[in-house]
Amino acid sequence: MNRTVVVVESFERDIHMTMREVGEVRFGNPAMKNNDEAALIDLIKDADAVCITSRGAFTKKVLQSAPKLRIIAKCGAPPSNVDIAAATELGIPVTWTPGSNAISVAEHALTLILAALKLLPQTMKDLQNGGWHTSDKKASELTGRTVGIVGLGQAGFQLAKMLKPFNVEILCYDPYIDVEKAREVGAKPVERNELFAKSEIISLNCQSSPETYHMINEEALSLMRPGVYIVNTGRGALIDEVALNAAVDSGRVACAALDVFEEEPPKKDNPLLNKEKIIVTPHMAGWAGEALVREAKGAADEIIRVLNGLAPINVANPDYIRFLK
Repeated sequence: MNRTVVVVESFERDIHMTMREVGEVRFGNPAMKNNDEAALIDLIKDADAVCITSRGAFTKKVLQSAPKLRIIAKCGAPPSNVDIAAATELGIPVTWTPGSNAISVAEHALTLILAALKLLPQTMKDLQNGGWHTSDKKASELTGRTVGIVGLGQAGFQLAKMLKPFNVEILCYDPYIDVEKAREVGAKPVERNELFAKSEIISLNCQSSPETYHMINEEALSLMRPGVYIVNTGRGALIDEVALNAAVDSGRVACAALDVFEEEPPKKDNPLLNKEKIIVTPHMAGWAGEALVREAKGAADEIIRVLNGLAPINVANPDYIRFLK
């Protein structure tokens, strides 16, 4: 058979090993740094298929170093760490596993919203230090609030469903909105600036793109209600971290809850990591056992299909087919 499948970051080894039916399965080094291009080239240079997460930067140079490569299968959301244009030009399909982590991400976003409103990190720390509840630290209720969801894709849709029992008003912004889908969960489509201006809580559930880069910046923050809560389980690049830090310090943002960062992992001296009014988690919204099983199986199934001579199903770059040799 003499085919090689490389799993860059292994998290469900038993499922990854199902790909042995189409080739040797090789695993990456867990200690490999995210920006180590040379190590990544060495890892995939003889690969027929690569199974990836958000780990590693698959630049044009990296992709060109793997002349046998027939598929890149991403576990989870569409990849922001793959040069899609280069993959397309090389005739390499890039797949993803839609919906596999939507429930996990939505649950995490809801957890962060409630943790922020209920002051959980701050009051837990106070109690551990011998304190008790005080008049200057009062929790808030979610019920009856106005929640803005940016990105009504699969995770945003699931979050809207989870919010319905709280009797909140749900605003949503998504340039690709399915109006019927929004209506199904009681979400009102609005323009982005209207969502920023009217929402008491804003949840970012969209992907990174040139259009969404730093959508939360100084100008956007100036439109928001004083005391707004911002939750990001989408991508770190959606937020200008310098502007957010200043808005938290000024009090315009009551609390930010961040699962993702512009640089990952963030440097230890990142000011967002050490503020009472910022809750942080290590890009784990989709890192639930059930979601990881679905992601790993979805990616493995795509690789097995392609190496068996079949077309992939969930393709992020369908134009790749025009460049097949």
